[in-house]
Amino acid sequence: MKLERKIREDFLDSMLHYLETLMSQKDYAGAVAYYESHRNELQQSGIAAGAIYHTTSKAYASLTQLQQALKTARLAQNSAMLEGNDILLANNFITIGSILRDMSEFKEAEKAYRDAESIFRRNDSLEGQSRALNILAGLFFKQTDYNNALSVLVDAIEIAKKLDDKKKLAFMMGNIGRVYSFTGNFSEAKKHLLTAIELSEKLADDIETARGSLSLGYIYLQEANYTKAEAAFDKAYPLIINAQSERDEVYYLTYVGELQYRKMQFEESKTNLEKALVLAESIAPDSILTARTLRHLAELSIIESQVNKARQYTSRAWVIFEKASDKVELGALLKIKAQIAQLKDDKNKSIKLFVQSIEMLSESGVRFEKAEALIAAGKSKLFTPRQRLTYLFRAEEFYSSCGLTQKLQQIEKLISSVEQTSQHAPVEIPTQAGICPDNIEYLTSDNEINQFKTQLPLLGHTNLPVLLMGETGVGKDHMARYFHHAVRPTGPYIAINCASLPETLLESELFGYVRGAFTGADKNKEGLFVAANTGVLFLDEIGDMPLSLQTKLLSVLENRKVVPLGSTKTIELDIKLIAATNQNLEEMVEQGKFRRDLYYRLSGITFTIPPLRNRKGDIPLLLEKFMIGSGLLKDSQKLEVDFVRQFIAYDWPGNTRELFNKVKRLEVMTMMVSEGDLVELSRSMFKDDVIIDDKTLFDKVEEFERKIIVEALLAANGNKSEVARMLGIHEATVRTKLKRYDITSANYQMN
Repeated sequence: MKLERKIREDFLDSMLHYLETLMSQKDYAGAVAYYESHRNELQQSGIAAGAIYHTTSKAYASLTQLQQALKTARLAQNSAMLEGNDILLANNFITIGSILRDMSEFKEAEKAYRDAESIFRRNDSLEGQSRALNILAGLFFKQTDYNNALSVLVDAIEIAKKLDDKKKLAFMMGNIGRVYSFTGNFSEAKKHLLTAIELSEKLADDIETARGSLSLGYIYLQEANYTKAEAAFDKAYPLIINAQSERDEVYYLTYVGELQYRKMQFEESKTNLEKALVLAESIAPDSILTARTLRHLAELSIIESQVNKARQYTSRAWVIFEKASDKVELGALLKIKAQIAQLKDDKNKSIKLFVQSIEMLSESGVRFEKAEALIAAGKSKLFTPRQRLTYLFRAEEFYSSCGLTQKLQQIEKLISSVEQTSQHAPVEIPTQAGICPDNIEYLTSDNEINQFKTQLPLLGHTNLPVLLMGETGVGKDHMARYFHHAVRPTGPYIAINCASLPETLLESELFGYVRGAFTGADKNKEGLFVAANTGVLFLDEIGDMPLSLQTKLLSVLENRKVVPLGSTKTIELDIKLIAATNQNLEEMVEQGKFRRDLYYRLSGITFTIPPLRNRKGDIPLLLEKFMIGSGLLKDSQKLEVDFVRQFIAYDWPGNTRELFNKVKRLEVMTMMVSEGDLVELSRSMFKDDVIIDDKTLFDKVEEFERKIIVEALLAANGNKSEVARMLGIHEATVRTKLKRYDITSANYQMN
């Protein structure tokens, strides 16, 4: 009897060993065939065979034969319980959970993972407990339940610390960073990913270092910090190649492809995305890996208005993502479908798909893709101006909460570009370079700006360029249009943003080209320099102009001539040039990022427009102007003191553009509520604004004093004697303070 039992045990051992060999070779079909050919012998052995059932269930699962995998895993569960083998039982529960997860039985999968973690904990198996928690976090992540995913990962990290397992700790830190990136908490995401990268580098774990760098680069990509994104991807690439990890190479190529189409490097993007697709299809043609590459190819096709290609890529990706129940990717694809319908002039379908996309992404909890969908809808003229603004304001709130400065600047320009929703005469938009109304004015009470304005007609008689400096949104483009109105109102006004186009396109836009100058140049194109002849050319964000083009610009400025690409013919120029930047060009010169000779050529006449927070007296003027333009205020009406006080109390990091957008937001809010006066609505609009600065104590004291004086002027209707009485100081002191802070009391007479 003992001999017979020994023979059966030896048989089971040899069977298990052979199955494990086949599994290590990834011969899942061979493992299943071997098990099925010996199934009867196994059942007749009379000995529990939990390990064999468990190994076989994983083979079935690898072949996506999930029902058979679950049935075999249940046999393993029973055998492990009979054997009293708790560790095998716990590992089997992990396998059961993974099978149920792939069957979309998420609640049952969660229960199985928690059972595994509980058994490991009772048996003091920290390694198993940590593994179970990490897989459970992955389940929550798949369901976009990011709060639970983070909670579980934090528990798993504590266990990894007890184990002193640096490799596991780095892996989990990376996962936490990825979860935070999906919720839009980029500061926490970067902190954890940098820790993961540092740990992986110390362990000489190249592949985890590469994966951490890819994830970090993708966050920079979402932040529109393309220089840092490219550096992170460049760091990952050689590590991926050395490790011969084709899957990670697909991720790298896809990320780089997305980076390139966001930088408008379309040909390079297409090359990398197509390479990623070929590689992904060779690894797993029907996997999410392939589908994500298809989605980005569809995004690129939309940008290039290639409708048929976009539809083909979207259809292929949709089948895969729908099978995986991936709401994030499906929501992103719905946005692309909406854009396809818009390009095909199917208005109703497009609107419906945009709404579905936003709703699905709202359910997913992934905020970045939702913001992208909101922006796409906000750009679409299929919606009313009010609807577009509503979508853009929702995206703006996300970028503001994440502190994404560059994204905020981009969306603020979009908000400003949406036409007025009222029937009143349109107000001058302080951000729309390229449009120059006949009756343009530049409202300000600032003495420095007014003095510069008086000098503009004189500047029009010189060939010197004008360099406008100042923070983003401060009104540099508006000043450029005012210059045009004052100096050459009958000539053209041409504006271009030097940061908005890649180097190759910027060069052809500025200088023009002749037919045959390069591939695709099938006709002559007049450059912007020539188009601006007898008028004004405005080069916005000059600090972002590539060094190679700075040389050509300097030559044009010195010779007053331009030569189109591919031509030998020079064209005489008669233009007034205005350049603008929010960067410190002197620092850029020292760093070698901007040509010294060009800087000296541009800076002959330089004016820095003060930020709005330093000219609070302009706020009532601009506020009244914008509100009349939006229909919130009649020409005969005056603003309420309490209403204006809220606008003056705010610090306006986005300057005039932000003020204009706040009025637009207020306009939308008044349309959405049946009751509520402007004071209350504006109070709700400002309550969540957080002002972050790095001012000195002296600056803050001055700012506080200025604010108190302005509020007293409002309350006293601009009466200086009353202000002195309210503040308990002499009227002469009030006059001194008004002069010191460049405050004009007349601007605060509200009735």
